[in-house]
Amino acid sequence: MSLKPSGEMYLETIYVLYQKNSAVRSIDIAEHMNYSKPSVSRAVGNLKRENYIFVDKNGYITLTDDGLALAQKIYERHTILSEVLMMLGID
Repeated sequence: MSLKPSGEMYLETIYVLYQKNSAVRSIDIAEHMNYSKPSVSRAVGNLKRENYIFVDKNGYITLTDDGLALAQKIYERHTILSEVLMMLGID
């Protein structure tokens, strides 16, 4: 399954929020990313359909094993790129 850059951004956001709070809902994603609730709802539906996340009956989102592995990889790549750019003096 190939994930678009926007899907990667949502997956990384879910990962980051989960690390901070251990409970993530769509509203948390919308507030963190400053996106509209309908946009987040659509993205969450796509990630759910692709089996990267699970949404329980109360609206709490958890990463599947595949989603977690991919989110960690995306986060690591983002962190490394940010560090390199900072070392080069590029913000």
